[in-house]
Amino acid sequence: MSTGRSSPPPGQKPWLVLAIVATVIGIGAVGGLAYWQGSKCPPGEQKVGNACLAVTPPKSPSSGTSYLGRTGNKGGPTAPERYSSGERRLLLYKANVDGERGTQAFSEGNLRRASDFFAKAVRGDRQDPEVQIYLNNAKARLQGRPFTLATVVPVDSAATSAEEMLRGVADAQTKFNDAGGLGSRLLEVVIANDGNDTNISGGVARKLANNPAILGVVGHNASSASQEALVEYEKAGLAMVSPTSTSTALSGRVFFRTVPSDAVSGKKLAEYGKNQLGLERVAVFYNPNSSYSRSLKEAFVGRFQPLGGDAQIIDMNDADLDVERSIGKLQDDNLDAIVLFPNTSLISVAVAIAVANEQKMLMLGGDALYRPQTLTSGGNAVENLILAVPWFAQTTYAQKAEQRWGGQVSWRTATSYDATRALIQALSANASRETVLDNLQYTFLPGSETSGSELQFQSTGDRVGEPILVKIMKGGSGPVGSQFSFQPITSW
Repeated sequence: MSTGRSSPPPGQKPWLVLAIVATVIGIGAVGGLAYWQGSKCPPGEQKVGNACLAVTPPKSPSSGTSYLGRTGNKGGPTAPERYSSGERRLLLYKANVDGERGTQAFSEGNLRRASDFFAKAVRGDRQDPEVQIYLNNAKARLQGRPFTLATVVPVDSAATSAEEMLRGVADAQTKFNDAGGLGSRLLEVVIANDGNDTNISGGVARKLANNPAILGVVGHNASSASQEALVEYEKAGLAMVSPTSTSTALSGRVFFRTVPSDAVSGKKLAEYGKNQLGLERVAVFYNPNSSYSRSLKEAFVGRFQPLGGDAQIIDMNDADLDVERSIGKLQDDNLDAIVLFPNTSLISVAVAIAVANEQKMLMLGGDALYRPQTLTSGGNAVENLILAVPWFAQTTYAQKAEQRWGGQVSWRTATSYDATRALIQALSANASRETVLDNLQYTFLPGSETSGSELQFQSTGDRVGEPILVKIMKGGSGPVGSQFSFQPITSW
């Protein structure tokens, strides 16, 4: 990203820049959990109906990279502002005076004073995972010889997802450290921000790989970012465990994930649609420019067609797509269902498709739609939508996390908890990157030690197990402003 500017990019009017800056500042004051009860948008997201959707920052004509970011301009992948063990705040929109005092003390090497300030910061904002991680880090350094892991989150482009991931990491780190660690050695976690930017993620991975203290990485978030980063981790023999990247394009000697792959999710949706719902002809809406969306489409179609189904493929990223006309034609052609595989930036398009459909055709979809905004923005139009999702909040961990963070946590928190737990279990007295990588292959954690289901990895690095099918229905514990909620399908 470029640094701050005193004049707008060519062709952009000063009053428009001021409006954008004012909007970003206003949004930046919000933040908070992406829980069902939240009604405000975190920084970098804007209201679309009742939904909070990510906004793509404007581009700098000269550099091609984001020039207005969610937390300010972070610079390139080696910029210090992208990394912290406690020296600086990365979630700049979350004001916390004790957190700021803690980072100052931490950067000065006064770990005891930093620990005191971070403890106050945690008490002052129970929903902030960053200060909890920094408190754990200060204690780990005071104890001496900490194990070190890193986690990479998309602060610049998806602050809500970043916070959700960090809560899971913080939970696992806190559990390990509060239990005394391993051989009296505690865990330190380096937080890195790649903004889900493929121009940044590879460089961030390279910088982490060049730090010999880091034994493993939790991340990255988007499949495209993970794909760029994996190249660097493979060179360094550094294990990465992604809690959220589902693309089938991801594989390698050092790659693991705690979320079901698109291959598994697409297959399950196809089998349920054909065998249980009796679908014969469907239209699949997807984004060919998204690795996640593309791999879900390929997995679904690759299973649905051999079962005897017919799939019509539609590019939902097409700027000329007329949603109402397209849906009207599909209805006239008597198709049985619509399958929605948007990536995050196209959720509003998916909701528009559902609204145009008016419940006339059945609807299925991917886990990008597994968020409160789908319920609040979609309303009656998304009732009965069926999704394949990684996790459902009906576990012991979900109950504990809800108490800890003051609200229901998301699947990203759960799978990030599992990813961190897997790397922690791979530690040993003389841990190295090699031993961590070897031990990960033999990971086994029972459901009582994870977010809900047992954790093992296949030889491909994929998690053993299947996604859960949920259906949007009236009633249940839904977000404020919606009469709907996600409910698990248990009869299949």
